Order: sequence, then C-alpha cells, then structure tokens
Amino acid sequence: MQAARVLIAELRALRPDTGFVVTTMTLHGRNVAARQLGPDIPCLLAPLDVPGIVERAVTRIGPDAYVCLETELWPLLLRTTAARGIPTVHLNGRLSAGAAAGYRRWRWLFRRVLANFAAMAVISEVDRDRYLALGAIASRLQVLGNVKYDLQLPEQPDRVRQELRRVLGIEAGTRVLVAGSTHGGEVELLLPLLQHLADDGGWLVVVAPRHLERLAALEALFDRRGIEFDRFTVLRGGSKRRHPVVILDSLGELFAMYAVATYVFCGGSLVPRHGHNLMEAAIWDKAVFYGPSMDDFRDAVRLLEAAGGGFRVGSAAELTDRILDFEQDPEAYRIACRNAGVAARAQLGAARRQARLVVDCLGG
Repeated sequence: MQAARVLIAELRALRPDTGFVVTTMTLHGRNVAARQLGPDIPCLLAPLDVPGIVERAVTRIGPDAYVCLETELWPLLLRTTAARGIPTVHLNGRLSAGAAAGYRRWRWLFRRVLANFAAMAVISEVDRDRYLALGAIASRLQVLGNVKYDLQLPEQPDRVRQELRRVLGIEAGTRVLVAGSTHGGEVELLLPLLQHLADDGGWLVVVAPRHLERLAALEALFDRRGIEFDRFTVLRGGSKRRHPVVILDSLGELFAMYAVATYVFCGGSLVPRHGHNLMEAAIWDKAVFYGPSMDDFRDAVRLLEAAGGGFRVGSAAELTDRILDFEQDPEAYRIACRNAGVAARAQLGAARRQARLVVDCLGG
C-alpha cells in the first residue's frame, strides 16, 4: 500500500485527470487502502483469478491501464487485460532467490505470463537477471529502483514531530527507542532491554507490533512480566502518559513515529521473518538497528551499511550493547544518523521514474 500510495501521487502529478481503482487480496489490505488513500479512490478486493470472474471485473471497471505491483502476478487477469489492448505494466518488480527457484520449474508458464506486460520496472539488477532467466522480454524490462525507498517526509515534518512529542509526553532529554514491526517471539527477546530502559528512567520505549492481531498477546506478555504500558490510541484521545512503555496499537502511524525516535530497531529481523523497510526510519535521519534476518531488504541493508547508517546485531544483548555504546559517544551516533538520512534520500526519484513508464504506455 505504501508503494501504491506513492505511485498514485506521482501519477496524479503527471496526469492530473487520471482516476484510480485499487484492489487488494485481503480485507485487512482493503481497509488499510481505504484509510490511507481517501474516499475518492475505490478500494476493492481483487477478483479471483478464474474464468468468468476476471472477465466480468475487467469489463465492469474498464481500465485504461492495469498496474501490477511487486509479485502480484495473476495469469488470467494479465492475459485478459493484454488481450483487450489494455496496457499492462509491472512496477516495483522483485523476485527473491527462493521465488525465482520455484518459478523456474514452471518457466514455460511464467514466460507466457510475463509476455503480457507492455513494460516492466524492477528494483535491482539482480531482479532483472532473475526475470530474464524466467523468460521476460529484455526490451520491455528496466531497472528503476525501489518505490518503497522513495519516501517523502510530510510537508511539515517539524509539526508532525512536535505533535507526537505532545501526545507521548516526551520531555526534553528523554531518549526514545522505537521497536517497529515486531513479530511473535521477538518482543520476548527484547524484554531485557525494554525492562532495563524502563527502569533506568529518562527513556520512552514504543513497541509497534507488525500485526494488530498480536495486540492481546503483547499486552498479556507485558502484564505477566510486570511491564506497565500505555496504549497510543488512548494517549491520542487525550489521556496523559503514565508509563515508560507505549504500545502503538493503530495502523499506518509507525512511519511518523520514527520522527521522535532516538534509536530505532527494525523488527522481523531477530526472528526469521526477513525484516522490514529500514528506509522508513532512515529518511528521518535515524540510524537503524536490525537482526540477521533481513532477506527481503538486502539492498536496503547494503545501502545503509555502506553509508555507515545501518547496524546489524546478532542478538538482543548485542543491540543493548550497541545502544549503550552510542550513549557514550553521541557524536559518533549523530554522524551515523546523518549518514542514514543521506543514503535514504539518495533513493528518491524511483516513483517518478516508474510513474512515467505508465504514462508512456498510455501515450504520454
């Protein structure tokens, strides 16, 4: 959804008269889409990729172009749109090593699916090579970067920061650790650090579960361990923060939360969930800490580590040590944060390049 939101904004800038329909595979995704995109963009469940349903959906919507994001490759939908002369464009394409190996067994089918695209934009040269090995047409394939890393700060970032500091009751001198997109089993590993910071004073810890379905389990865990916490939605409703731990219990607000972070840990990385988007924090000039499981964001890891703004840790204990080391060397940490921001801003422009590809397929 983040990629879709950014691309829509760029397409509107290039073609202000363009309308959009967004489809998702889950109810949860549709709800997120509706909330983030606003009432003027219909958000629907994607049609099942079976005869009859696909044809009816394409006829009903009547698109001038169909944009497929990342790896949502539905053979019948792609064949139907292409057969009707509807430009079909693949944006922000990526293929993991595992997915590419699995698709190779069905290369004959995959080649036919990819032939339906009038144009394809993939994230990296590695992705390009993997698509070509599966039969993509080289003349239709370009490497245009990752839209997910083409992140724009809000128009008034200082206002966002000040409002969050007010809601969270952050006083001058308070250090803030944001543990973003955490998964089951990961917070358990982080508990010694959370408890240490909570007991130390002068710290606020914000824990953001990746999936809100985990809220009840997370709250029960904190209750068992005697960790008192506030819920972000309650604070935003006007209540005053009473505890050094806050659970971010609402969707779509983690990106802004990084604005008030002193330290950021990216979840899904101390447990085998392959990580999450490091650049969401880096664009706020925040160095990022993460565990060893970052397979889905290897390019972001490479960019940040090369710049000196990303730090891989092997355990929660090592994360604690790195944070405490930087507490003793604030100048080194300031430089790391600056480097992270520089690396993130170097990725800007991917969305405009990919949006231009769609416009070109529509005839300019």
